[in-house]
Amino acid sequence: MILVIADDISGAAEIAAVGREFGLETQIQIKPATSLSAELVVVDTDTRYRTGQPANDISEALKVYDTAPVDWYYKKVDSVLRGNVSHELCAMMEVLKKNRMILTPENPSKARVISKGRYLIDGLPLHETDFARDPDYPAGSSSVLELLDNPSDCGVYLRTRQNYTGYEQGIVVAEAQNMNDLAGWSDFLDEHTLAAGGSDFFRAILNKKLSPNRIKPQISTVTVSGKKLFVCGSTSDVSKKAVAGAGDSGIPICYMPEELFKSSPVNGTLIKQWADNVLEALKVSDRVIVAILQPSVQDSELAESLRTKTAALVQVVLEAAKIRELFIDGGATAEAVLSAIDCLWFDTPVEYAPGVVQMHVAGQEDKYVTIKPGSYPWPEEIWN
Repeated sequence: MILVIADDISGAAEIAAVGREFGLETQIQIKPATSLSAELVVVDTDTRYRTGQPANDISEALKVYDTAPVDWYYKKVDSVLRGNVSHELCAMMEVLKKNRMILTPENPSKARVISKGRYLIDGLPLHETDFARDPDYPAGSSSVLELLDNPSDCGVYLRTRQNYTGYEQGIVVAEAQNMNDLAGWSDFLDEHTLAAGGSDFFRAILNKKLSPNRIKPQISTVTVSGKKLFVCGSTSDVSKKAVAGAGDSGIPICYMPEELFKSSPVNGTLIKQWADNVLEALKVSDRVIVAILQPSVQDSELAESLRTKTAALVQVVLEAAKIRELFIDGGATAEAVLSAIDCLWFDTPVEYAPGVVQMHVAGQEDKYVTIKPGSYPWPEEIWN
C-alpha cells in the first residue's frame, strides 16, 4: 500500500487522481481511519490553515497506520508552499525515523518551477502573481527559503541535482524546471529518504516504482444528470472570471448577500434567505452558482468566516434539494463544506482537467463531489 498525507482536500484529490491514472485502487479519507482496502490511500489532515501544533496532527495521523502494510510514503504539500510545510515534513521524518525529505513542490506541467532559489509561475516571480493577494498566506517573496518557515531543529537545504550529496540531514528543497528533473530526483529516494511535493513529483515516482507492464485503465468522468451546485469560494482572478463568464452564458449566480457578508457571527436567518434564493434558482435551472461578489482582502479571520457561512449555506441547500454533483472551487472552502455535510470518504477519483477532480462519495451511489484549487482554471466542459 502507498500512504499519502496531504494538508488539504484539493491536494489529496489531485494525488488520488494521479494514482488512479496508473490503475491503482484508490481511497481518499478526510479523517484517518484504520479501515484500509486500497492500493493507494490518501489522507487529508486539513492542516494547511491550522494554527497551533499542526505537526502534532501529522504525527497522530501517521500513528493511526502504525500496523498498516505501507510500502512507501509521500507527503503532499501546497505547490507554492503555503501552510505549515517544513513543520509537517520534520514531524513526518521524526515519526518514520528518516534522515531526510526531498521536497519538490513545483509542477512543471503547470509552468510552476524553482530556478536559482526562486519560485516562478509562467516565468513570473511568485510574489508578482495572484498568490500575492492570498487572504491567508500572501506571497511576499519568491525566495523558496523565505517561503518556508524553518523549524530550528530541522535543517533546510536548497539543492540542484548536480550539487546534491545524499548526506544532507533534513529537508532538501529540490530545484526542478521540467519533468526530466523530477524523474532524476526520484532516483535519489532510498531507505533513509522520504518524498514530498506536488502531483508532478508523485507521478514521476510512480513511473519509477511501478512496473512498466502495469495496465493503465481508460478512465473518464461520470456524466451526472440532475441538479448541480457550484460553490465558488476562491478569491483568485481565475475563479472570478470563470464565474462571470458562466453568468454571461445564462447560469444563475446567487451571490452572498451584503448583510451576511458584513455580519460577524453566522446569522441563521440570513443563511436561510440566501439558501431560499438558491433553491428558487434550482427550480428553473439544473446548474446554479453560489459565490462571493465583494472584493477580496488579506484578512485570514474574514476568510475563515466567509468559508463557514458558505458551508452553512450548502448544508441548508443539500437538506432541501437533491444535488447530484457538488462543484467546489478552493481547497479551504472545500474543507469547510465537506466537514459541514459530513462527507469523509471518497473513491474512484478522476480528472476533468489537471487538478480538477471528480470523486464519488463512498457508500452513496448517486452523489459526486468535484473540487479544484482556486488557482486552477475550470475546464469549459464544466459549464456546458
